[in-house]
Amino acid sequence: MRLTVDSFAWIELIRGTPLGERVKDRIEEAEECFTPAVVLAEVAYRCLRDGFGERLIRQELTGITEASAVVPIDPGLSVSAASATVELRAWAGAHHLRIPGPADGLVLATARSRGSRLLTGDAHFRGSAETVWLG
Repeated sequence: MRLTVDSFAWIELIRGTPLGERVKDRIEEAEECFTPAVVLAEVAYRCLRDGFGERLIRQELTGITEASAVVPIDPGLSVSAASATVELRAWAGAHHLRIPGPADGLVLATARSRGSRLLTGDAHFRGSAETVWLG
């Protein structure tokens, strides 16, 4: 299986939680793994918020880039992400969730552009056919 890994999944892995162990297993089983470029910034922010120093944050990001192919943001992906963001916002509104932003649209669009499943526990993606749910 081809797998796109989102921020939720990477953070669980970094924190060493039981869900993180499931993330590790899924990544090891995948034939290919992708990480949207925006996820690197999201993970860095969460690590900083959790008290990680810059050196440790860089180590974690290097681990992500070694375990997966980082997918850059380009014009085509940006247009797809805009549509995915609208889709996610409609689903979130119907399910009384916090309204997702463009980063979530980029994550979903990346999974779709790579023909992969999306590994996540983020409720915004629960209704997407691409989702492999960690929750």
